[in-house]
Amino acid sequence: MHILVAAKQVLDPDGINSYALWGRLEVSEDGRGFNTGATVPHIINAYDEQAMEAALRIAEAQVGTRVTAVTVGSDTAPDVLKRCYAMGAENTIHVHDDEKQSGNPFRISQILATVAENLGDVDLILCGRQGSDYDQGAVPAILSEDLEMPFITMASQVSFDEQTQSLHVDVVTPNGPETLACNLPAVVAVSNEIGQPRYPSSRRMIQSRRNPPTVFWADELLSGPATDKMSIKLLTVPEVQGDCEIIEGIDPKEKAIHLLQILRERGALNA
Repeated sequence: MHILVAAKQVLDPDGINSYALWGRLEVSEDGRGFNTGATVPHIINAYDEQAMEAALRIAEAQVGTRVTAVTVGSDTAPDVLKRCYAMGAENTIHVHDDEKQSGNPFRISQILATVAENLGDVDLILCGRQGSDYDQGAVPAILSEDLEMPFITMASQVSFDEQTQSLHVDVVTPNGPETLACNLPAVVAVSNEIGQPRYPSSRRMIQSRRNPPTVFWADELLSGPATDKMSIKLLTVPEVQGDCEIIEGIDPKEKAIHLLQILRERGALNA
């Protein structure tokens, strides 16, 4: 089995949130990104890291399984591939693309579909359920349409049933967990319920520096102009309001009494 994992480089969400709370988060001149300089680090999208964990669990259970990680992005994007390799990916692919196009899920999906088709033997494509930057969650679904593969999202566990030669996926739903089965090849979007991903080994992290990814250029992969059905027109920074009030008291009991008194005075409690 050959598993392809799509991984994306994003700005650290904690850093972005801190900038917003401090009132220092500014939108770039084109209105499609943020000016954070080099202060906020770029990291692997957390959901994609969990997709990598799901792939490695299958590889551990299924003898002969190969895991390939692919990312689409600018010069710094291969940093996420080093992490994927250090976690256990066998091969890595970097598709060099203009980062200004990163908000167009149709373009990214077309690029990933072309990579999968060129590899020729991909049985399963795992993605994170959404990116922490734009939170669209559109790429996995569009990718399944482009490749005409079945699609399952919100996966909390993914396994391969050797007896039936089918994929079994535990799915998170508002009404509780469900278990779905589908034939391969397929596209699955992994959610955070899969659990904590493994920590990359230091040995493979060192090895990743000596094993650079295979590099392609997006324009060379695309036979024509990418589908332009959606684009980011404008980003805005919401106004963050915070009003912290310290409850005085010598011990928790006295603080609780003061808190209840304040809530009654402000009409939050009737008694």
